[in-house]
Amino acid sequence: MIVAKQATAAINQTDDYQSYTALLATNTAELTELWRRAFGNTAATALAASWDTQNAYLVDYTIGAASHNDARSKAAMANLTQKFVPQFSGLTSDASRLPLDPVTLLLSQQVLEDKAFIDDYAAHKWETFYNDLHRAYVQSARFGDALSVEIAHRYPDKFPGDPELRAVNVRVSANTLLQERSYLETMATAAKIASREPDYGFAMGAVLTNGKAVATVFAATLGQDSASLDHALGDEALALKGYATGESGKDEVLKNAELLPGITGASRQHVVDHANALIKVIDDQKAKSYLDIANDDRAAATSTQPLADAIRG
Repeated sequence: MIVAKQATAAINQTDDYQSYTALLATNTAELTELWRRAFGNTAATALAASWDTQNAYLVDYTIGAASHNDARSKAAMANLTQKFVPQFSGLTSDASRLPLDPVTLLLSQQVLEDKAFIDDYAAHKWETFYNDLHRAYVQSARFGDALSVEIAHRYPDKFPGDPELRAVNVRVSANTLLQERSYLETMATAAKIASREPDYGFAMGAVLTNGKAVATVFAATLGQDSASLDHALGDEALALKGYATGESGKDEVLKNAELLPGITGASRQHVVDHANALIKVIDDQKAKSYLDIANDDRAAATSTQPLADAIRG
């Protein structure tokens, strides 16, 4: 999602580009701490250096796509497929003992999925962009799932618990969907504020599709019909749009948020915290506070974690 954010900023030539590019480094630092807990300092440092090269190549590819510099894009893609994928696959396989071939396949597919959504946005293929972005997001989760399950099995003293339990899978699914939703909602409001109406329309479509998936996960676990949560999430998205355009105030966003605790089982405070975090991102977008926007966007996405963790599989 961060790669998509920097790509849309670069292609739209908006000043939040640097902010989202910097957030890639923040993400690497957080991944490095997880790898360090599992594999130790030496392996984590090597993995981080390789992951950073991937970020650099993706940024290069984006710049090439945005500036119609085919040579730069081709060089970046060659570096991703011929340098990053084999290097990081080998490091990951050595550290985790996952078989090399499946790791290589997962990462190779990830590169292709990332390329696809960047190309889509550069070509203004909005509907395809949001479909391919979701596909890339799911692909990244596949790699994360494979690696995290292997780590949990290998280091039960560091990461206790059974990663195969249904309750774990339900909470991971909820976490993944809700973080995706947060980023999609702020993509939609960014497009609306900038009067990119076709972009906004398909972004909102992606938000609503996500809402149905979120509602299904919660409803199946809580033993209830998904329609009420799906409807509430749709109202939330419309309230955010209203706040972004000035048609309504933040009170409307918070009023809609108040409906969610009773449906999801999450605490009122966590729901309100997330709503306020989304409001902060929209405030940044409207005020063009580009230095703050990426970190606030990340804060909004990560504030969904308590909501997802409230679910019981």
